[in-house]
Amino acid sequence: MNNHVVNTSSANARIVLYRAMTRVIIYGLLMPATTLAAQTIVESEYPGHPDLILSDEPLVSIGVLEGPMEYMFGEVTGAIRLEDGSVVVADEQSYEVRMFDAGGQHMWTSGSQGEGPGEYGGLRMLRACPGSAITVFDWHLDRITELDAEGNVTDTRRLGEVGVNSYSEPVCAPDASLVFTPWPETDYASLTVGEIYRWSMSLNWARNDTVTILRSGIPGVERFFYGGGTGPREWGKAMVFAATGTGVWYGSGDDYELEHVDWSGRVTRIARWIGPDQDVTTEHLDRYLSAYLARYDTPAERQRFESERWPDIRNDLPKQFPAFEADGLMALPDGSLWVTTFGWRSPDQELHLLHPSGSWVARLVIPARSTLLDAGPDWVLLRERGEFGEHSVAVYELVEADDAD
Repeated sequence: MNNHVVNTSSANARIVLYRAMTRVIIYGLLMPATTLAAQTIVESEYPGHPDLILSDEPLVSIGVLEGPMEYMFGEVTGAIRLEDGSVVVADEQSYEVRMFDAGGQHMWTSGSQGEGPGEYGGLRMLRACPGSAITVFDWHLDRITELDAEGNVTDTRRLGEVGVNSYSEPVCAPDASLVFTPWPETDYASLTVGEIYRWSMSLNWARNDTVTILRSGIPGVERFFYGGGTGPREWGKAMVFAATGTGVWYGSGDDYELEHVDWSGRVTRIARWIGPDQDVTTEHLDRYLSAYLARYDTPAERQRFESERWPDIRNDLPKQFPAFEADGLMALPDGSLWVTTFGWRSPDQELHLLHPSGSWVARLVIPARSTLLDAGPDWVLLRERGEFGEHSVAVYELVEADDAD
């Protein structure tokens, strides 16, 4: 390991990893001997490797504005890349799952709207689910559907039957179990119109028809009560999580910090690093206002919006951005993590790669209007939006910025 420095003090150790200034502190927890565990805190001041960038051209790009229907997407809500390089795309607008080979050639289409086997009411893709080539989560029917590599349905099961009432899409663990956050209970009668509140959420593990609460009391989604119901707060924080072989990483979005809880429910590791500034500035507010004004056709409409509606919208915005996007945590097979920082902070999207230990390895900036859908050790699969809002997906190799000069 390059530039490796260790202070062997029993209470804490200071380590420099991969040229990154990383502080590792180990605390002995005051617990009974039978449950004694060590908690490690890893703090990174900057990434250990040079910045990563996308290859100049994608390995494959799929999607057109106009052309054959199988290449036109209405709303891509997920995509995965299989071991042979083929790409599977979920298009929620058409309720279809489509397979393309490594060169982008359409292979098959499966699915339609409905409630029968192979039919969907809502469409998301789950990554890295053992025992199934393709795993689809139907958020509307609260159901998992498994497909083989030819698009045939091999299994369908409702999550409610095993006690899973997931607020957001669950994630697959390496042993084929599911990790999810259930819908929190809310006392709506106690809320007042315009109130901003935050759910307290738990991290649950569903395995062998048994649901175990790994952690509870985690600061979760910030919500806004508008009288007839509630919705996520604009620029609000949300809980993120991702499963690895050793347990689950999760974070609240308050700052650049993630905790790792093992499968027994013990927090064994905390990762902290220095990410982008979270302060909301006048420049951010002006850019947000401009995005609203662009929706109106006439100067009179824009002026009316700015004088009548904008003050309330502006006053309800937080003073700080969340650290992460709501779906901003993705685990790789080796336990590494891709973290997607909150997008409205800058025109481009900044992603951070964390080592399985929690140390900050590298930074990647992807173009605006792009979203990370899947990733491997040296590639990413992105959803891209065109000039007219059309969706496409593309696989890019990752190269170090120094190598690209």
